Amino acid sequence: MEEKSTLKHCNIQILKIHEVHPVWKTLPPITYEVKKANIKARFLTGTYLLQEHIQRFNGNSDEQKCLLCQIEQEDLIHFLLRCPALNAQRQKVFPALNQAIICSIGQNKWQEHFTGNKELLMQVIIDSSKVRKNILILNEETSTEIERISRKLCYDLHCGRTLLHKRMAVARQFEAKDPGCKD
Repeated sequence: MEEKSTLKHCNIQILKIHEVHPVWKTLPPITYEVKKANIKARFLTGTYLLQEHIQRFNGNSDEQKCLLCQIEQEDLIHFLLRCPALNAQRQKVFPALNQAIICSIGQNKWQEHFTGNKELLMQVIIDSSKVRKNILILNEETSTEIERISRKLCYDLHCGRTLLHKRMAVARQFEAKDPGCKD
C-alpha cells in the first residue's frame, strides 16, 4: 500500500483491519457532517479530481491551470492554500485552524514548522495523524478539533469551487447563445 501515490497524504501506519481512520472516527452522526467527511476522504485517498489529475487523462498540459484563477497549476496546495478565488472560504476557517494548532504547540513551534512550509500545512489539513507524532506534538483533543476544522475547510472549498465552476459554465453558455452582446 505504501507505493500507492493516491495515498501519499494518508497515514497508512494507523490503518488496521476493523479500525476506523480519524476522518471517520471523529465524525458526529449528522448527515451534513458525513457529507463533509466524504469530501475530505476524497482528498485523503487522492480521488478528488483537480485539473492536475484531469490533465493526466487527456495529456493537455494547458488544462492543468486552475480554471478559477488561471494563475497556476491546480494541485492540492493551490486548491487548499493558494487559489485567490477561494480566499473567502479560507478566511472563514483558517483562523480557527491556526488557533487550534498554536494553542497546542505554541507560537514559536508554529513559526518553526509552518512558516514557508505549505506542504506541512496541507498535510495537517488532509491527515494530521501523519504528522502528529513525528513533527508536532498534538494531543488527542487537538487532533479531533483539527479534524473537525479541516473537514469544514475542505467542504467549504469544494462548495466554493463547485459554485464558481457552475457560474463559469452558465456564463459560457450565455456567451455562446448571444455572441453579439459583447461590449
